Amino acid sequence: MPADRFVVVDISNSFAKIATVRERGLGKVERKATADLDRPFLQSLAVRHAGAPVVLASVVPAKTEIFAALFSRSLFLVHGKAPLGFAIEYPKPSEIGGDRLANAAAALHFWTPPVVVIDFGTATNFDVVNASGAFCGGIIAPGLDLMTDYLHERTALLPRVRLLEPKRGIGRSTVEAIRVGAVHGYRAMIRGLLERIREELGTDRLTAVATGGHAALVARGLAEVACVRPNLTLEGLRVLGQRWLAEPRSGRGARHRARA
Repeated sequence: MPADRFVVVDISNSFAKIATVRERGLGKVERKATADLDRPFLQSLAVRHAGAPVVLASVVPAKTEIFAALFSRSLFLVHGKAPLGFAIEYPKPSEIGGDRLANAAAALHFWTPPVVVIDFGTATNFDVVNASGAFCGGIIAPGLDLMTDYLHERTALLPRVRLLEPKRGIGRSTVEAIRVGAVHGYRAMIRGLLERIREELGTDRLTAVATGGHAALVARGLAEVACVRPNLTLEGLRVLGQRWLAEPRSGRGARHRARA
């Protein structure tokens, strides 16, 4: 097996993404509902990738424990106290999700800091790397689906809608009005938060990149966002995995796991 072949896994609250890294690139990305990551599926994954190291970012502790048991021989669990190769300027590093740290690793690999990664998931995270190349914090906002689903669930007449680009700025139907509020409103929120980040960092030079489920839709109308990278978190895990596997075996050990 080539030394640079390993598996990267990003487990969010809603979905997991799994990919094999070969020849310094990502293979086909498998997407699966997090609820379906049961032990039989993960056992089949272990058989498919027998012997391959695994680099894991997970925000679902129950799934993390199954991975830790099945891939115990060579597992790199990304967390705030793991050797990541960049500084963390954060009061409690253990509180930082592994996906956010993977985003920071990708940001430093592909762009010159300061960089902010806007990750559109169940929540929308803004992961900030300052000018010195340190992860320094961010912002967590409700995700677009959470907002629109909540409207439907908490009202008698508002429907659940499929999020699409609105045709105008003033909705001419209930569905269109919800889309305007969600898409245009979300863009306005992002503009305001990016401006606040620039002010706090004390710079006009800030690269903003987007990833995650609704990134393409929202970023389409945001000149402030330089580009959309759908699998940026997995790319960050790839970067961290290559760095980890390049360490002397005695230095990296069999695995790194979060400790309470």
